[in-house]
Amino acid sequence: MKEDIRWRDNLEAAKQESKEKGRLLLMFFHHPDCGGCKKTISETLIDSKVQKLMEIEFIPLRYMVTENDELAKRYKIEWTPAFIVADNNGEELERWVGFLPPEDFIAQLELSEGLADFHAEKYSEADRCFEKVINEHQKAEVTPEAYYYLGVSRYKESGDASYLQKTWERS
Repeated sequence: MKEDIRWRDNLEAAKQESKEKGRLLLMFFHHPDCGGCKKTISETLIDSKVQKLMEIEFIPLRYMVTENDELAKRYKIEWTPAFIVADNNGEELERWVGFLPPEDFIAQLELSEGLADFHAEKYSEADRCFEKVINEHQKAEVTPEAYYYLGVSRYKESGDASYLQKTWERS
């Protein structure tokens, strides 16, 4: 299978598209000599589930750090592969660095989407993302974080501290 993601490279145009479609930006910074980048491209970004999630939920952008030094400096890219989830103004909301296999990559994308909603105080939307990570990616490294934020999100939305205890017991 080949990588079939409609990558953008113009941040300003992508920010406009993000506003129009109500999606977050997902920036992929890579380097031509980076083994983790090559593995991400050849193993993760060719996965049909990864591609579908990226196309439906995000506006994907791809930047070679050697050709986009100014943007790499702006987002403080110290190592690659680096992924940044940003709002429609290009403001960073979440990031992760390093290779992730497809299932872990999907869990990370869904957690990042939930955290973006959480920070925007869209708690019911955040809950949906956290629950999806918990229910569909039980063995992913980010699942404990999803449990934690699910309890905090429900507490923040309701003021009911029992959600914190229920989430703790559930994990």
